Amino acid sequence: MAPQHAGGGADDHLVVGAAAVDPESSRPRPSPEARTRVRLTERTQEILDRPRPAADPERAEREKAVVHECRYLMRLLSTRRRSAGEMRERLTQREVPGAIAHEAMARIDRAGLIDDAAFAHEWIRQRRELRNLGDEALRRELEKKRVDPELIGAALSFGQDASDEELRCRDLVRSRIGSRDREQLRTERDGAHRRRLSRRLDALLTRKGYPGSLAIHVISGELRAAAQGQSD
Repeated sequence: MAPQHAGGGADDHLVVGAAAVDPESSRPRPSPEARTRVRLTERTQEILDRPRPAADPERAEREKAVVHECRYLMRLLSTRRRSAGEMRERLTQREVPGAIAHEAMARIDRAGLIDDAAFAHEWIRQRRELRNLGDEALRRELEKKRVDPELIGAALSFGQDASDEELRCRDLVRSRIGSRDREQLRTERDGAHRRRLSRRLDALLTRKGYPGSLAIHVISGELRAAAQGQSD
């Protein structure tokens, strides 16, 4: 009986053809974003699975000290604006170690809470309004606050000219010449009250930080006007 080569050959080709199709190749390839997410997930898990180093007690204690001083500085700033030098001086008074103080100040600075230029402007505005201080007194006060001299000069001159200080000085002198003083100045013959009042006003302007030449000019002018009944 002759072998059936034809039928068997056809079946063999069908089997071979079916085996040649790769089922994996028919699946859609993952997108680059999906592959990236997988890698990130795997990398994250690797990091989480790493053994963690033992805590450094010394480092933890240092961090605790820095945070403690930062909170102290924040409490200071909650009451009013302060200069960097003023805060450093407070830390020195607390006998805070230098490295801790430096790091605490650096963190406060990075948080945007140190601005000596703004501090100088605000200090000058308030002291002029509340105490009628002259520029020299304001300069001395800001120097005690450890503000940079250039920042002090810029704050004193901001929006001001020479006549502004004279106006403040004149307003201060006028406010200290009462109605009884004016009456005595108008009626006295020997000038005794004028001299006493002049010395008192000069001492006041000196304490307030007004220049001596300006004080003499303003006092003499205001006393002369008061004696002549030109101001009330």
